[in-house]
Amino acid sequence: MVELGRKLHKDAVVHTHFNHPNEITSVTRSAMNRLTERGITVRCQTVLQHGVNNDPATMQLLVRRLGFINIHPYYVYFHDMVPGVEDLRTSLDQGLRIEKHVRGTTAGFNTPSFVVDTMGGGGKRDAHSFEHYNRETGIAVFTSPSVKPGARFLYFDPIRTLDQAAQMRWSVPQERKRMINDALEAAARI
Repeated sequence: MVELGRKLHKDAVVHTHFNHPNEITSVTRSAMNRLTERGITVRCQTVLQHGVNNDPATMQLLVRRLGFINIHPYYVYFHDMVPGVEDLRTSLDQGLRIEKHVRGTTAGFNTPSFVVDTMGGGGKRDAHSFEHYNRETGIAVFTSPSVKPGARFLYFDPIRTLDQAAQMRWSVPQERKRMINDALEAAARI
């Protein structure tokens, strides 16, 4: 496959999924040596997870260990907003703080992009590229002008990461609607 790709002037690339530095083992290193020797590029797509890798030291170590075995840290995704995983999600604010600590830890080409894969088809957006982010309500608004011009995409922090007053507001349907509308209006003014 690699040889065919080269003849077609295409790269053979493998995307891996490591979330914690402890997943980098002698088995991983051996497999990576084999891929590297064959000229295969390997990238990693990590998911930021509460209680797994949501602190700067863990993420810095993961990025360094990946680089040491020739895996390019590619993306660090903020966890999707899907049922049953709320306890694994982190706030946008926490992820942005982790990203600050990861930058400069290693070479630029081994520095992952922290991204939100927006719901509704907006695609991957750099986490810091929001149009509006209210840390009190936990609502971020993103746009994707080249993919869906004029559309707005929402990302919500986990309710448990908000203060008690904001959590109460989220429990009231009218307040929830008001907070979302306020965020969309604020983003529209930018």
